[in-house]
Amino acid sequence: MSENTKNKKQTYNEPFLSVEDLSKALYESNNKLSGLITEQNEFFSNISHDLRSPIAAIRSAIEYLQSSDDIDNKKRSELYTLINSKALSLEYMINEIFVLTKLSTSDNLLKPSVVPCGNYLEDFFFMTELNPRYENMQLILDVPLEFAWNIEIDTNYMNRALDNLFENAWRHTFGNGRITLGARLSVDEKHVIISVSDNGEGIEKENLPRIFERTFMSDSSRNPGSMQGAGLGLSICKMIIELSGGYIECTSKTGSDHGTTFTITLPIC
Repeated sequence: MSENTKNKKQTYNEPFLSVEDLSKALYESNNKLSGLITEQNEFFSNISHDLRSPIAAIRSAIEYLQSSDDIDNKKRSELYTLINSKALSLEYMINEIFVLTKLSTSDNLLKPSVVPCGNYLEDFFFMTELNPRYENMQLILDVPLEFAWNIEIDTNYMNRALDNLFENAWRHTFGNGRITLGARLSVDEKHVIISVSDNGEGIEKENLPRIFERTFMSDSSRNPGSMQGAGLGLSICKMIIELSGGYIECTSKTGSDHGTTFTITLPIC
């Protein structure tokens, strides 16, 4: 036996982890994988349910139009309006699923650039004001005049995240509705904190921990009304914020002092 072979045998090291540690790690990995599979199955179950509903409505309307020759113009117009509305809902849901899939599978989807936070928020706010959806609501811009801190974001995707928050506020805010877009500097002066607040109906306390989950089924996180969807807006928003190096939180109250505030924390460049 050569001297080199003897040295190799002598320098053999036992595994750093014990059998017990390895077993524990394997057990935890299996539990995590099982949880992900369960979440994925629940997600696809929810999506299939949400897609079937408008499809069934469209098919029913078409079958009614095909089976009746004496439908008056008013009824026919109502059916066409229903078909168009449900088709828009399908388009909206498919687009949400597509965006969520892209965000989940691509590491380089966002193309960030450095922008002044105050100027960016002002531009977004004034463009949002032009949306007819908000013509009967009070929109407030609460950003300091000289808020020149720079942030690194993909403005197209950040616009989508803020759009989702404004739309969420619009869906759950009724008479004398008010939505406020604000910004401030964090206490440590290393982050900007962007907020979207409303005086809407609020979110029940027990639902708050789950509102960003893509599988959450509560009405408070889904899309009631004319543009029904799969409730993925807040999940998409959260992913965009996290891919931008930040995080998002929500506080909300129901009852007489009702309202909801979403806060986005982003690092300063």
